[in-house]
Amino acid sequence: MPVYRPRTRLVNFRLSEDEYERLKDTCFRSGARSVSDYARAAVLAGAVEPSHENRWQELEISVRKLEDQLGRLMEKELVSAHG
Repeated sequence: MPVYRPRTRLVNFRLSEDEYERLKDTCFRSGARSVSDYARAAVLAGAVEPSHENRWQELEISVRKLEDQLGRLMEKELVSAHG
């Protein structure tokens, strides 16, 4: 039997009617017990994801590495073509 910890903190935010309907639909499709459970899980899952800024930085680093590797390959090709 699971042990439940009491939840004592409250977080409020407002949604438009359309946003709320989308939230309810998504909640229903996910099989969550309630909108609160779904919203809690979604928010906490997002909290552990890297920020968009971090993702862009990681992408930029990867692109630089690829550019370096491509440059080295092109230099080797030029040397072997002229060598």
